[in-house]
Amino acid sequence: MAKKNRDQDQNQEDMHELILFREPTAREIKKFESISLENIIQEDKINLLCKSEPFGGSYLYSLLLSNNSFAPITEIKIRARIPRFLKLCRSTPPTITIETINFEEDEKETQVKIEFEALKGKAQKQIDLFLCPLSLEEKGEIRSSITFVNNSDFVRAIDTDAIIIQFDPFSVERKILPSAEVKKFLQKPGIKKAIKSIGIGIEKFFDENYYFNQITKIIQDQNFQLISKDNDNKIVWFFGTDLVSGNDVLVIGQIISGKIEWLAASQNHPLLISILTKFLNTFKEEMLILNQINSEDQIYHLECKYCGNILSSFPGKGKSIECNKCNYEQVIWN
Repeated sequence: MAKKNRDQDQNQEDMHELILFREPTAREIKKFESISLENIIQEDKINLLCKSEPFGGSYLYSLLLSNNSFAPITEIKIRARIPRFLKLCRSTPPTITIETINFEEDEKETQVKIEFEALKGKAQKQIDLFLCPLSLEEKGEIRSSITFVNNSDFVRAIDTDAIIIQFDPFSVERKILPSAEVKKFLQKPGIKKAIKSIGIGIEKFFDENYYFNQITKIIQDQNFQLISKDNDNKIVWFFGTDLVSGNDVLVIGQIISGKIEWLAASQNHPLLISILTKFLNTFKEEMLILNQINSEDQIYHLECKYCGNILSSFPGKGKSIECNKCNYEQVIWN
């Protein structure tokens, strides 16, 4: 009996260690490799490259502007047209001026406008846009263009190829995973991890038990298999297989430091984004129906506005919090 208790204690200790996998939202973004002059075929030696990839619980859309001439270019204006089912959550570097333009409601795109004064010769500038999905089972494209003034005072323009963004449907089948095997699953080659961390901007008492039951039900409703549940520490583990892609998925729900969080791991990163987006959208809908919030604007995403790291807690209204990675101080809820 003593050995059994020791094994249970060890499993519980191992399980609690598993929630500490937050590096995807705060890791260094890989820089584009330097572009060789021999590979530039544009006559004016100016190039704009774009790429998109999953990043944490969102999509990263990167633009690299290269000036391979010896003279500067000025009055630089970049336009990125993104589908309406994506929302600009943050950008780097944060010092760049970015304006989001919403077209008419029947339009399927919004426009992000980026402007800066100049780029000197033999220089590059990279801009990263982090796009959060608003809805699922959608398909669209991101297109960018740039205008600038060259050293002969002529306005030049460059258009980029469109990048397709598509969210495929998913269907989860329950799958049993022993608690002792969870750590091994997270150590599999190619495992990706993502987090959605939110706070609720309400004046009334934050009932941890109530919200813990809500997030547990949301995960169960997507047909995940319960692995373990810790009511005292408000942590629950689930597992399942996506029937569309065939990938296994580990999901963790927790309430911690005033935050509501879903954490997920799989070898299929786009699948993680879809699943976490589904959890978040369902939670918003349920909270509106149950009159816990009056508007979706009362849901606050708890990523650092500067580096994307998950903030340590949800601060009170009007209070600031310092990111424990980049030390940037910010107010989440005004």
